[in-house]
Amino acid sequence: MAGQGDTRYKALDHPIRRKIIQLLASEPQTYSRLLEKLGIESGHLAYHIRNLEELLEKDPEGIYSLNREGEQAYKFLTGETEQVKPPQSSYTMSTLMVVSFLIIVIMGGILLAAPARSNEQHITTLQEETIGLNLDALDTVYEIFEDWEIPREHWTGLLLNIVKIKSNLEELYILTGEEHINTYAEQLENYESELSNVIIVGDPGYMSLTVEKRYLIRELHTILLEIDEALSGL
Repeated sequence: MAGQGDTRYKALDHPIRRKIIQLLASEPQTYSRLLEKLGIESGHLAYHIRNLEELLEKDPEGIYSLNREGEQAYKFLTGETEQVKPPQSSYTMSTLMVVSFLIIVIMGGILLAAPARSNEQHITTLQEETIGLNLDALDTVYEIFEDWEIPREHWTGLLLNIVKIKSNLEELYILTGEEHINTYAEQLENYESELSNVIIVGDPGYMSLTVEKRYLIRELHTILLEIDEALSGL
């Protein structure tokens, strides 16, 4: 059975699943109501529901709601924890621990994976996966630019995507020897650190797109576009 870190990671791993958590935190929903609000196909919703099964409950009438783990995942997504101001507060430390754990889960999954396939097949798979992650990250960047107040989940989702993209680029560099791929991975490491700092602050400052954060997002937007072009040319 998956642990708490695994189940929360599933909720953070895809924007549709994050939206489902948000909707159910607001009020219990039927399957058809979720379809209507999300605007996706039934098969896609069923897939995401399966990935969230350890965070959800379904009553005999077919109404979905969050269970205890789901409520904890929602609190992490939105930052709805007891407010404590000092940087060394339990709020800051617990959030940092969760972010660190998620990064370890992602890195561990990559390091432990041992697919029985050729390097060429593996490179192609990594390339396609990273392009998809890169597009998801760009979508989040555009969403951040559109809002005056930025939901915590946007920053969290962006951080997780950057961590996975960086890890994939490092593996692609090992497999291909393309130096520019490694350069992008090293650049993303700096953005990973800056995004982590945005998330773990002990006040709601992450909600405002300050001048500093705007520069951060613009720079990240530029490098993501460059990475997309570089991956397409591999």
